[in-house]
Amino acid sequence: MQKIIKSLILGQKAFMVTIAILTFLSSLTMITVLTAYQANVSHYQTAYRTHKLPDILIKQDTQQDVAADLKGLKNVKSVSSAPSLMTQVEGKDKQNITLLLSDDTSHFNVQEPSNHEIVLASYLESTGNFKRGDAIQIGDKNLTVKGFYEDQLLGSPLFKYKQGIVSQTTFNTLIAQKGSQMTQLAFVNLVKAPKNSEKLLTDYHDRLKADLIYDKGYIQKAYTMLPTIVALVIILAAIFLFGICQFVIRFALVSGIAKDRKKIATFKTLGMSGRQVKLAYVSAFLLSNIAGLVVALLASFVTSNLAFKFFWHLNGFTSVRHISLNIVVVLAITLLMLGLSMMIILLSLKETGSISPASAFQDGQSKSNQGKFNFNLIKNPLPLQIGVAFKDYIQKIGHYMTFTLVIGLFLFLSLMIATLNQGFKGHVDSLFGLPKVDVVMRTPDHTTRGKALQQINALTPIKSSGYIQETKVLLKNEVIPLHRYSKMPSEMKVLSGHTPKNQHELLLSSNLIKTLKLKVGQKVHVKTQLSNNTEMTIVGTYQTINNLGKEAYSLVDLDLPMNSTYINLKSTSQKDKLLARFHRDNVQLTDTSASSKSLITTIQTAVKLLANMILILTLVISGLFVYLVSYLTIETEKRQLALKKMLGFTNVQLKMQYLFRAGFALTLGIGLSLILDKFIGSFLLNGLVNLGGLTQFSVQLPLSYEIAIILLLVFESSLIVVSASRRITKIKIGDFL
Repeated sequence: MQKIIKSLILGQKAFMVTIAILTFLSSLTMITVLTAYQANVSHYQTAYRTHKLPDILIKQDTQQDVAADLKGLKNVKSVSSAPSLMTQVEGKDKQNITLLLSDDTSHFNVQEPSNHEIVLASYLESTGNFKRGDAIQIGDKNLTVKGFYEDQLLGSPLFKYKQGIVSQTTFNTLIAQKGSQMTQLAFVNLVKAPKNSEKLLTDYHDRLKADLIYDKGYIQKAYTMLPTIVALVIILAAIFLFGICQFVIRFALVSGIAKDRKKIATFKTLGMSGRQVKLAYVSAFLLSNIAGLVVALLASFVTSNLAFKFFWHLNGFTSVRHISLNIVVVLAITLLMLGLSMMIILLSLKETGSISPASAFQDGQSKSNQGKFNFNLIKNPLPLQIGVAFKDYIQKIGHYMTFTLVIGLFLFLSLMIATLNQGFKGHVDSLFGLPKVDVVMRTPDHTTRGKALQQINALTPIKSSGYIQETKVLLKNEVIPLHRYSKMPSEMKVLSGHTPKNQHELLLSSNLIKTLKLKVGQKVHVKTQLSNNTEMTIVGTYQTINNLGKEAYSLVDLDLPMNSTYINLKSTSQKDKLLARFHRDNVQLTDTSASSKSLITTIQTAVKLLANMILILTLVISGLFVYLVSYLTIETEKRQLALKKMLGFTNVQLKMQYLFRAGFALTLGIGLSLILDKFIGSFLLNGLVNLGGLTQFSVQLPLSYEIAIILLLVFESSLIVVSASRRITKIKIGDFL
């Protein structure tokens, strides 16, 4: 039996190696991604327990300690609060970053720095904004970055605030300079976490004044959202890859059995039963699967840690410990792959039962292969080489259709991911539903506002400006951040309905309207800072990027103080100089684009990685199939090739015929991919981006990109066909006899 298995393996070397490679790639991808993703969630949960982070984090702009008010609430177990200072610092490339400064180290694994030092959240190191030894100017203080610490609360790119720790002396000095920017961070632990997040702190009377309320579930979502999207797409590609592996196994068996009929008949002549023949084939092909699995298992010790490091860095963390393989994941993938492969092999071996021992003394060719040596060389509407190639292609349609399907499906996946990548390039404010605001200015009164706008316009021309308010409303027991503009931003992409035209109209984010099960046109009662029961009408819903966020837009409420002004500049090239050179008493300028820019950059990085990975997979898999089909057909058509040489065909002409065959298959595959992309690509793409928080994605991949991807595939396939067809030169006319 061992000699027979060895004979089968050596007789199908190309297929055996390909099956091992595909099994290796698919199993390595699945083990790597699933292990890294599970470790990402596990490490977050461990860090959360280790550092005793709170169930809820509350930020409230006030100089008064809020712990006393929170301790009296019915579901609160314990509360601790710490004063903080909100300020802006300048990072890499003059990028402005909003910092929450504190001298409290009780909730973080960090020692208090000295008076001239600051310790920053590790996210600011992972994004390249700061490194050890950098100087930061805050007020009149020059501070040196001593180091970084892992911030499991606000370290994700999804949060606009980043934290920094200074000494108590430095903190008191900065408070004296910037007292009006004081805020309180309250760390709240609950007696029992409510099943519905809407019921969090419903009895807190200052709930509408809290600047943000994050619960443990929200924060965990933030740290796992981007890795989840990346993991899902990569796993989808891995499953697709394993499906292709099963195509190859069936393709190899059906083709190999047709080629090895005489060998199988000989085995039966020597006394082997049909069951033993099938067992030999099963053993030979499963050995290829097992070889790929074993190599993948060894390689995954390294790749799993690299993938985990990537996921961990997406969250803004830098220190990464070594992770071990997940045994459950490894066993599940191994059993699944071997089980499915065995099923495909057994289903493909039915034809071996019809092969009799008498076939060993005959030609050994199957009936389906008889009569294929006749060539009709009469006048054909196609050129001779193309006509013969097309006829041969039709005769081998079973081989080439598998190749066509593989190419078509993987090229479709490449075009879809390339479209996704294209959509996240450049300025994507309108795609994300983010209003464009270059700078927000806070002033104590209207007179100061007018003079400050004149001074800013002299330094950097202003394109547009208006009043902006950031307040909150209570809607169905849910605290909703409400943005109010004197003029609604033109970047708002309204999906249905219209923008508000008066104070009692609401524009809700697409995520929020789904979460609260509301609809456009519905009247709702909200609680504001000035009213306990205000009736408002939902007039529209708009595109949003953050599926964790809850936002709404309305017009300016004239009863609230209008101390904030949004400013859009004609050119942002001078924005950093403006922020550095502008000085006026009681006026504060804030760069509001840093948070959204950080989130967009993180998503762009992840999507670009996916696009490149899928394109590489497409080229690798297509290359393997082009080689397999070319190699197999040449091996099984030696007599036909020898006959063609007798009829006067040269080696170059015969090579061109195989190139034409691959061209026919490739053309069909490209056509299939373009049809799929046109009719279902948009549907699948919108389903994918919906995981990331976008409601609608309507970006068109430029024609030049499609042509570039297709030409790259055609060029690669042509080179491989030319390389594989070199075997034709070794075939002699005597092989026909």
